[in-house]
Amino acid sequence: MRKIYLRNGILSLICLLFFSVASGQNLIVNPSAEQAPTTNGWTATQTIGTACYTGGNWRIQGNQNGFPAAQQGTYIFFPGCGGTGSGAQYELYQNVNVSANASAIDAGNYIVNFSGYVRSYNQTPPDQTEMILEFRNASNTVIGFYSTTGTVAHVNNWVQYNHSQTAPAGTRTIRIRLIATSRNGDSVDGYFDNLSLTATVSLPVNLISYTAESTAQGSSLLKWETSDEINNRGFYIERSVNSTTWETIGFVAASVGGIIHRYQFTDPEPATGINYYRLKQVDLDGKYEYSAIRSLQYRYSGRTFVFPNPADNFLSIVTRDNKLNAQIINMNGKVMASFVNQKNIDIQHLPSGIYYLRLLYGNNRTETLRFLKR
Repeated sequence: MRKIYLRNGILSLICLLFFSVASGQNLIVNPSAEQAPTTNGWTATQTIGTACYTGGNWRIQGNQNGFPAAQQGTYIFFPGCGGTGSGAQYELYQNVNVSANASAIDAGNYIVNFSGYVRSYNQTPPDQTEMILEFRNASNTVIGFYSTTGTVAHVNNWVQYNHSQTAPAGTRTIRIRLIATSRNGDSVDGYFDNLSLTATVSLPVNLISYTAESTAQGSSLLKWETSDEINNRGFYIERSVNSTTWETIGFVAASVGGIIHRYQFTDPEPATGINYYRLKQVDLDGKYEYSAIRSLQYRYSGRTFVFPNPADNFLSIVTRDNKLNAQIINMNGKVMASFVNQKNIDIQHLPSGIYYLRLLYGNNRTETLRFLKR
């Protein structure tokens, strides 16, 4: 790996910025309840739901019988019926074994990134939700935890919680706990969806500077400086709209010669809302490191577009309309998928190729956009 030093006149400084060797793999099994949770990765501390809707298993198909549409996919985590309505709590949990990373964990170099969505049914008083991340040692003792600020209710929309921290030394298991609190009636209407747990192993690498700024043309300009590069192939530029799912939007090759190396990259079409950017530095031997994350925010320009394009796993529709029907159509005119009132679409199942996204709005207005699935 290269070493990078900052030189300022006669003073030689070292500017530490932690890149990290990362795994973008979601460590949670069945993170969106697309399979029955209690038989696919999850354990319920209480068995309820045998007398309502789907018969239990801690899930329900969204967008029916008064349930909200899934934040991702078709199903959502739902405890079921049988609640007492008096503050009783019902829990589903999953243990993630991270003991293979014991050396990095005990050295303080294992960073855990958690994300999840919660929602409650709109009633008075509403049922509540809580997500807890527990760090457990080899004896299964809790040595650290994170909570989504205790029991809460969000009745108007899905609300995302994000959390990143260094795993405490001694961590061997990470437990994800989903807790629904019954406040009203026997249907325990605290919902969960689209959970993610990833990890990065930090490596101390020196970077002089890395900035992101908006230009007068509405683009994002990234600038960074390095020095004394050794075996550096270059930098992939990655972008995200949720700080969880990342897409590669460009590559800048390493400079040749000189001591100080100055780089820049322009993103000509940032998405509406917050755009997150990070650098993936790649060595000639294939090893790589991530930079810290920079973010910029943009207002809606008025035009409809999809992001990212090309896309790998998910596609976001940027439009001012909230009510719309969407169809994904392949080059042969076959409808590959349909969605109702969804702006974040899972396209992992689509083969690579060019597709058309046909949008039908409430006023019978239609719009067709083209995108590439990698």
